[in-house]
Amino acid sequence: MKTRVWQQGTQRYRFLPGLLISFLLIGAMEATAASPGQRLTLEQCLERALTSSPEVTEAQTDIRIAESQLAQAKAGRLPHATFTNIGGIVNGAKGNAVTGRTDNSDLGPFTRGELEIVQPLYTFGRLSSEILAASRGVDAKRAATQNARDVTIASVKELYYNLLLSRQLKELLDEVRENFTKALATAEKRLETGEGTITQQDILKLRIGLASVTREVYTLDRAIEVTRSALLRQIGIPPMADTDIADTRLEPVTVQLQPLGRYLEQAGIHRADIAQLEAGLAARQARLEAARGAYYPSFFIAGGVRYAKAPNRETQESPFAKDDFNYFNGGAALGLRWQLDVWMTQAKVAERLAELSKVEVQKQNATSGIALDIQRRYLEMQETQQKMDATQDARKAVRALLATTLANFELGIGEGKEVFENLGLYTRIVSEYYTSVRDYNIAAAKLTQATGQEVTTLSYRR
Repeated sequence: MKTRVWQQGTQRYRFLPGLLISFLLIGAMEATAASPGQRLTLEQCLERALTSSPEVTEAQTDIRIAESQLAQAKAGRLPHATFTNIGGIVNGAKGNAVTGRTDNSDLGPFTRGELEIVQPLYTFGRLSSEILAASRGVDAKRAATQNARDVTIASVKELYYNLLLSRQLKELLDEVRENFTKALATAEKRLETGEGTITQQDILKLRIGLASVTREVYTLDRAIEVTRSALLRQIGIPPMADTDIADTRLEPVTVQLQPLGRYLEQAGIHRADIAQLEAGLAARQARLEAARGAYYPSFFIAGGVRYAKAPNRETQESPFAKDDFNYFNGGAALGLRWQLDVWMTQAKVAERLAELSKVEVQKQNATSGIALDIQRRYLEMQETQQKMDATQDARKAVRALLATTLANFELGIGEGKEVFENLGLYTRIVSEYYTSVRDYNIAAAKLTQATGQEVTTLSYRR
């Protein structure tokens, strides 16, 4: 009886796990549907770009190639082994070297193999120089990857700031279009009632202004979509994804500017291209020493095992009898290999020496060019800051002027011409301000790239 009651209770509540799972699935679907698209800050965009940017990914592939070349160079110190085996059909043979005879009717299989092992002992620095050259090649590729990361950082910042600028300008034009629309409606009403001094020419100017602003809004819509897609591609996100940037206002970045001399002194430490050239210079020097090592012999130990077997042929016991089908021997010996084509070695050394001289000249040119680039970006940073400060003052003034103009026009004491001109002036001045903010932020990004160190308060892993 108890068992039956327990079974009934079990059947009664058997639906509970399924019901709970259904509730969980419905809740998850609702949460997914209600969750907004991903919004990324500039720092998050930079972090994503440094892990998924096509340029950075390609540069990291070059590192793996260089590391493989280093592994190959190190393998030169290890024993080199070669094994060869052949097989076929041979006629039978009986007897020995004096009374032997062949039997062409007795055909049978044979196999022959040879294992050869060579262990390098001393190469007069040739192997160690090749390993050093390959190691410096890895360093050069890593520096090139960091250089690609720096370029990617500057590119993402520029796209981010351009997207903010386009949206800020669109917001400005929407405001101006709304003011034109209101002013046009007021002017048409006054012209119809005969109030004030509104003329048909005022109406036409306001309509022209409204049409011009509307046209620019459509242009900005396209620019916004293109810039957003370019930014998403740079950070490894499909353009159709529901992802956007988190910031909605274009604000000047906070810059922690150091004296110019400090950036010039630290260029050799932070600039990736300088590190790349130094690693390349060390690699060329090592390759030159490896080429010079070809003037000298290489010492090695060679050993191995040889065997052959043909069942239809008698094995020869005499050490003076030549038998190509039945034998087993092996051993080791000290060897020397010397390439005596000195003229070829001289040409190779001259080639490596020319390559070394070329990299030395490249480093000298790059060092002086980098100093000039840092100075130019530093002065550009100061210039854009001064322009931004000046346009900020002009923006405040034009805002006050437009507010007065619109208020007077609403009160019936202003003219349509003033509204048309001041709305155009307001659009130009405010656009110049936002553009100067964008230029200032991009100048900071370019200075970061030139100095090899972040000059703003942004926090991300470079």
